[in-house]
Amino acid sequence: MNLLSLVPLAAALASALVVLTGVYGLYLTRSQTRVPVDDPVHAPVTTKSDETFFLHKITERIGKPFTRSVLGSLSTKQKASVSARIEAAGRPDGLTVERYVQRKVGEVSVYGTLAVVVLLSDNNALLAVMALAFTGLTDLNLYVQARERADQVQTQLPDFLDVLAVTVSAGMSFRAAVGRVAASMPGVLADEFTIALRQMELGTSRREAFDHLRRRNRNESLSKFVTAIQQAEELGAPLSDTLVDISKDMRLADAQYMRRKAQSLNPRVTMVTAATLLPGLVILIVGSMLLGTEVSLGSLFGG
Repeated sequence: MNLLSLVPLAAALASALVVLTGVYGLYLTRSQTRVPVDDPVHAPVTTKSDETFFLHKITERIGKPFTRSVLGSLSTKQKASVSARIEAAGRPDGLTVERYVQRKVGEVSVYGTLAVVVLLSDNNALLAVMALAFTGLTDLNLYVQARERADQVQTQLPDFLDVLAVTVSAGMSFRAAVGRVAASMPGVLADEFTIALRQMELGTSRREAFDHLRRRNRNESLSKFVTAIQQAEELGAPLSDTLVDISKDMRLADAQYMRRKAQSLNPRVTMVTAATLLPGLVILIVGSMLLGTEVSLGSLFGG
């Protein structure tokens, strides 16, 4: 087989992978996951777009016949880890552990096979690695959704606590106040508190419900809030005063969080700026030098 004849195929495959990566990045950027409140364990969530990404649909169908055997091979700890990651991401597209396994099996089967075919036919390790990288689409989705939810929780928490402190100070019980504020301030944080309220209505203690809330959301400020509420309950401290103090601390924590986030963005902005401007700058300088010296480009390239 003439290897030169495979060059157009390799170029087309690389272009397709780039386009698919761009489409998936746009999908992750525009998606906004919301959390269900009717059944926090099994109910599917509603999203801004009810359509699952088409690559996920394909891999789920391919991996479905192998789901039972793969699930049986996973330990309880591994299943709990997958479930925690799904919960932290807000169950995007109503994802469950079973569907996660379907996607992963399908991704490994499709993209792993594609990587092997590219490597054997074209001996192009770079394209093979690019194809193999698509086996992490589901994990990338969960990571992006979890980061997005953590940012939303961090942003919404100070305002939520301010209104909650005022509502409790007006004489409402803590549970009724949480329900009132959650209903008036919809968002990711309100959904999470609503889930906690539903769990308490079903007989779960406040401590256990808030522990579940903390485990579902990997956010340091929210974790501090839960700890402070539990300590105030144990020590008998006035809840309204505690909420005011926590709200002030959350404001400071939110400001520090935004400063850290801005600092982490500086290297990325610098890298993007350099990658965007440097090639054009080099072309401009080299072109100006060639035009200024009146060198014949034909003679440089053997023309």
